[in-house]
Amino acid sequence: MTSSGRAAAFAGGIVAGAALLGLVRFAAMPHGHEAVHYHANWAVYVDGERLDLSASRYMEDVAACSADPSQVRPEDRVHMHENDHDAVHVHAAGVTWGHFLANLGFGVGDDYLVTDGGVRLEGGPARTVKFVLDGRQVPSIRNRPIRSEERLLVSYGPETADEVIRTQFPQVASTAARLNTLPDPASCSGPAEPTTGERLRRAFWY
Repeated sequence: MTSSGRAAAFAGGIVAGAALLGLVRFAAMPHGHEAVHYHANWAVYVDGERLDLSASRYMEDVAACSADPSQVRPEDRVHMHENDHDAVHVHAAGVTWGHFLANLGFGVGDDYLVTDGGVRLEGGPARTVKFVLDGRQVPSIRNRPIRSEERLLVSYGPETADEVIRTQFPQVASTAARLNTLPDPASCSGPAEPTTGERLRRAFWY
């Protein structure tokens, strides 16, 4: 075989190897993803009064969510929509109540709540922070994943846990189950399933 023939055979082998590798990557590539979109309900009370969190600054614009997974922001993963402060929209597995509150500009610990205005409401002899989840007091919510259709009350004040369960928790809405049956008002459910062409481009690195 001439030197030019050997070079052509060598080049052909490289091309064939790259093509084989690309085909293997294409075959192994997942075809899509399971979109996450469910809801929970919640409310925050301070000294017996519910905080009004229905202003637009607490809401995620329904046109702001990104379908590009590399551009997803924390606010895209969990938020509220359309001036409805009863409902939490969850769009990513594993997000916690702490993540959600942080997206609103709040901070939360096991014995304190920091409002978006920077006011620290800390537990003490006169007032305490209580967390009531689905009718039962829990010690912490910061690292607790948000579950579909659960109801959370965050209450700071002189009331006992039994008092807030009896008087405040019933005011937490129960709309999550109905919202779970409705279309998503935004495009936050994650990236769309890639087309065959997109999968081929990713498989062959172009």
